[in-house]
Amino acid sequence: MPEVLEAHRRYKQTDADALLMRFRARAELGLAVVQQLDKGSTLTAIAERLGVVDEQVRRYRQAYRDWLRDHPDKPLT
Repeated sequence: MPEVLEAHRRYKQTDADALLMRFRARAELGLAVVQQLDKGSTLTAIAERLGVVDEQVRRYRQAYRDWLRDHPDKPLT
């Protein structure tokens, strides 16, 4: 039984690590959106290039803001 518990622990840890990687990547995308907006681009132009709607670009930007709020000790690239 210890092997099963250890395998389960590793599985749960890997799942948590993957989720954090996904959140970080989404926040990095949001940072890129913010930087592009600062250069004068529009949400619509970014959305068109990404093949998504404006609302999705807003969500990426919000993911960046959420990351800054929730992970002040883990700056993005």
